[in-house]
Amino acid sequence: MANLYSFPDIDTLAKSLRKFVLDIQNQALKRHQSFRVAVSGGSLPATLARALLLPGDGTPEDTFQFSKWEMLFADERVVPLDHAESNYRLIMDELVNKIPPELGKPNVHHIDSQHTEDKDPTEAAHLYEQVLTRIFAAKDSVKLPVFDLILLGTGPDGHTCSLFPGHPQLQVTDAWVVGVTDSPKSPPVRISLTLPVVTHAHSIAFITTGEGKKDILKSIFDEKEGENLPSALVNKGAGNKVHWFADDAATKGVSYPKRSSL
Repeated sequence: MANLYSFPDIDTLAKSLRKFVLDIQNQALKRHQSFRVAVSGGSLPATLARALLLPGDGTPEDTFQFSKWEMLFADERVVPLDHAESNYRLIMDELVNKIPPELGKPNVHHIDSQHTEDKDPTEAAHLYEQVLTRIFAAKDSVKLPVFDLILLGTGPDGHTCSLFPGHPQLQVTDAWVVGVTDSPKSPPVRISLTLPVVTHAHSIAFITTGEGKKDILKSIFDEKEGENLPSALVNKGAGNKVHWFADDAATKGVSYPKRSSL
């Protein structure tokens, strides 16, 4: 079962999210000396920054080692990197550029900018899959990449990454990254990690806040008709590896068991 945490406000959520990400980072560094994390866009980077930029106690165990982070994108819009709708620009503006120099900077792997002008999601997805191959080893020797952590949001329609309800990309099992040409949200052309890659991660965290999310969370967690929504499929495929960080406004009316702390 997925873990659903509900906090009274964003500040409390941010403190718990900070501890969670820090623990996952420290576990990853013991395994392979790097922290392989994927992030999405939307409102997530701002909430993530609120958590990760909180001060620690100064001990090594309570310090983010950003220079050892390999940061990739769970999905990206096929737009120029400096475009207002670019997830790369968003994560750089909201988080990376605000990290104190003494903590180092993540190695951020963006999409090939050559293909942001010609709007070719198939080629952009293929090239981004090659980036993953270089980081996680040759694709013919590794069936699926294993991210240490994937950080996601969920849309009011239950989509996550750029995997939308009813779209054929949800059924893809033979690729790590897929192109999208018909996103119902602007911009329509995107790339996305596939569902098997997402559910194969060591840990997955959804961050969702606000009263505007309460209906979709109730559908995802409580209602049979929500079982095939992309976010619900992540819950189904990854089980207790999935951790939802929500505020009380977003979980209002949700019957699924909620926790108030990690």
